Amino acid sequence: MAEQSQSEKKILVVGAGRMGLCHFRWLVATEYDSEFYLFNRSWPETLEGFKCKGIHTFQNVEEVPEGITFDVFLLALKPQVIVQHVTEFNRLISDSTCLISVAAGVMSTTLKQMLPNARNVVRVMPNTPAMIGKGVMVGYSDKQSEFSKLIEDLFSTLGRFFWISDENQMHAVTAISGSGSAYLFYFTQCFIESAKTLGLDENLAQELALETVIGAANLIEQSDDDVETLRKNVTSPNGTTQAGLEALMADSILKQRVEACCQQAAQKSVALS
Repeated sequence: MAEQSQSEKKILVVGAGRMGLCHFRWLVATEYDSEFYLFNRSWPETLEGFKCKGIHTFQNVEEVPEGITFDVFLLALKPQVIVQHVTEFNRLISDSTCLISVAAGVMSTTLKQMLPNARNVVRVMPNTPAMIGKGVMVGYSDKQSEFSKLIEDLFSTLGRFFWISDENQMHAVTAISGSGSAYLFYFTQCFIESAKTLGLDENLAQELALETVIGAANLIEQSDDDVETLRKNVTSPNGTTQAGLEALMADSILKQRVEACCQQAAQKSVALS
């Protein structure tokens, strides 16, 4: 194994699911001076693909030589898997290791209990657009000032990054940005189905719905107006848009559904904690 330079960091990513691989690929693609390791108990073919690129991979903790600890330990496992298996990684963590967890609902105090060697815990809630560098990540740490630059450097290529000072806010973050992409995917799916019901063929229905959603999102991002103003600007009195909005906003049913959706997701995050 090559000798580690003074500035080079050993970075371990545990978990090779969608988000784990997303983070790993982006980290490897950066110019961050690091030696990368990937742990995944399943899918050995995934590990082989990275091993060919000179990246250290392993399927069992026993494969890691004694005495090796990591500067950065990124935990990208599902909450249920963390509870069952994470304790075996304790020997890979030192007092100086920065432990980053992207698992929903698992509190930093719980992680410290399961991994007693972990003194520096950072929770980060990403979302799936991070896979194309358009994500939003929210982080929490009781040592934020000490690790803020490291975390922001590591996640900068995945999208925008924000800090919160109260870990309990992570439940709301999980419900809004962490899970929010799925809600918007479902809305878009309904939009496409409605276009087909109106007689458009499937390809055109999909193209029109997707381009409308993408264009509206870009307009929100680039405009100085808030979303309510943008909505009003496109709503002519007694026009087609107003007719559609009246159906969509009738009795505030959609608003109530969205609120219930976010509340239920936040409550699930609390339950997982």
